Amino acid sequence: METNYRRWSEYPYPGEQSLPKGLPQTGEWPMFFITKEQHRQFFDPFHQQIHWNIQHPNMIDWETELLIVEQTLRSLTPQQMRIVQYWGTGELVSKIKMLIFHLAKKYQLSPMTLSTLLNFFQAAVNDVFVMSSFFKYFWDAARPIQYDPNLPTLLVTPHSPSYPSAHAALAGCTETLLNHFFPLEFSTVKRLMDDMALSRLYAGVHFKADITEGMTLGKQIGKIIITLIKTRNISVF
Repeated sequence: METNYRRWSEYPYPGEQSLPKGLPQTGEWPMFFITKEQHRQFFDPFHQQIHWNIQHPNMIDWETELLIVEQTLRSLTPQQMRIVQYWGTGELVSKIKMLIFHLAKKYQLSPMTLSTLLNFFQAAVNDVFVMSSFFKYFWDAARPIQYDPNLPTLLVTPHSPSYPSAHAALAGCTETLLNHFFPLEFSTVKRLMDDMALSRLYAGVHFKADITEGMTLGKQIGKIIITLIKTRNISVF
């Protein structure tokens, strides 16, 4: 299929001579809740075929997306810069686990319940990153700096395709899982996960569409996992 967007693998990063390569094999790693079969077909734990909700990048206006990135970088607030520094530096998964531990303490979860929650979360992280990587390399969409080499990004642009954002996918999945286990924390969890996802736009390393569609992907994976959890009668209360 022809594309109406730049391919990540066809444009060197600013200051580099060679074309980016990345790690496409990460999109083929094994998953816990999702299985991949022939012809790029994916199935949930009940062997029902998954029809992904994420848009094909040909459906996106990438010129408008670039304008959004440029405008965002020109008008960053101090709060948005702090969000970039928090979610864009250090180990991402450990920061989410800190939130889980905080909620576990607040709601006095038993060690066994917390362990079960963490096991589901960690397996979800794996599947989210594998599926994000699969779509990244399958669609091979360029990063913002490959459209505009002079973008004043706040973080170093990762050497992987742009679409979708794995940060946003993990945020969407985490929001779905935690809202199932801690429904009273909906607003807090949503705010934090929105910050986590949008930090990549604020940093200039992702387009807004990478964020919104990454969240869509993550929430769909989260719902698949929640369906499995419900069949096992697992709850924190």
